[in-house]
Amino acid sequence: MANRLATGGATDPVHSLPGSAKCRRTWPDAFFSSKPAWHAWIRCAGEDQFERCLVMWGPRGNGKTTMLTWIESEARARGIQAISVAAADIETPESLAARISGPPRWRDRLGEISWMGESRKAGSLDPAPLDQLLARRLRKAPLALLIDEAHTLDLGVGRTVLSAVQRLGAQGAPVLLVLAGTPGLPYRLREMRATFWERSQILPFDRLDDRAASDAIRIPFESAGRAIAPDALAEAVAESHGYPFFLQLWGKLVWGRNGSSAMQVTESQARKARPEFELRRNRFYGLRYEELEDMGLATAAAAVAEAYEGVAQLRSAQIDAVLEAALRQEGRRYGADAVRATRRDLVSVGYIWEPEASPAGRYVQGLPSLMDFVLQSARQPARSENAA
Repeated sequence: MANRLATGGATDPVHSLPGSAKCRRTWPDAFFSSKPAWHAWIRCAGEDQFERCLVMWGPRGNGKTTMLTWIESEARARGIQAISVAAADIETPESLAARISGPPRWRDRLGEISWMGESRKAGSLDPAPLDQLLARRLRKAPLALLIDEAHTLDLGVGRTVLSAVQRLGAQGAPVLLVLAGTPGLPYRLREMRATFWERSQILPFDRLDDRAASDAIRIPFESAGRAIAPDALAEAVAESHGYPFFLQLWGKLVWGRNGSSAMQVTESQARKARPEFELRRNRFYGLRYEELEDMGLATAAAAVAEAYEGVAQLRSAQIDAVLEAALRQEGRRYGADAVRATRRDLVSVGYIWEPEASPAGRYVQGLPSLMDFVLQSARQPARSENAA
């Protein structure tokens, strides 16, 4: 069955580029090309065999939000109700209840609220338990609740959601909870003290391998009747580092620079977009570096980047040793708790993380080229001082 997305009916060829209709139809298949079991799981959503909770995490820009949109579309195509929210939209139990059952109806003259047929005075809103609200929606059809940025989910709201889905699932109710967030999501879920999610399907989002990255660029272009020269495609994959956000950026710029009349994008044509691509990529790096500085992590991040030079993975003990030295150098607390907290902060922003393919306790770089930028930025002042 072909992937479906609600795209607003856009037909302009530019909407075939990565990040828009055709690429979003292509990208999930590119991601799943080496994960057929996950593809089958998504295709079975809404049937009796599926798990009640899917947890997705990975560094930002790896396509989790795109995948949420795809899952929502697949669910609706199968007659499943879908409620899609960001964690910031449901900071209180009342806001969560309102998204599930609709806003309360106000009685202007009496200053009362009618909630589920019951009248209450304004300010005394006490919505029904979440599992009851979900059960009422489930009378119509199976339901999928999708929460993006779940690593920022309010602890109380998160406990309520997990508990409600667990209770309904135990009763055989056709409800599906999908949580997506940064690699800090497991930490947040553990803080909720609900072990239900640990028995869920877990899908870490790593960067695309070379074949999948190539498909994510090639197929949307070919779908629009255009081809990409092998050398140009290889350059796109190399410059993007398998990072979906960079693949999207490269595709848009190459298409825009060469227009829709060229039936094949040559290597020389693709290079026309390179200056703008590098400018925007460096701007992205700069924003991430400023974030690390704001969090007081710039020195630690640079030390970790240096430790990763020439290696693909580092054990947690190795990272902790690097962080301890960095904290000590800054004159900050460097005890075990401070070191673990710093490592957790780096994981939460996706700077380092544990993907599916890594053994437990081994961390990889969230985006290797970002570490190169961080290390270069950290060394720049030293070079300037030496030159002076």
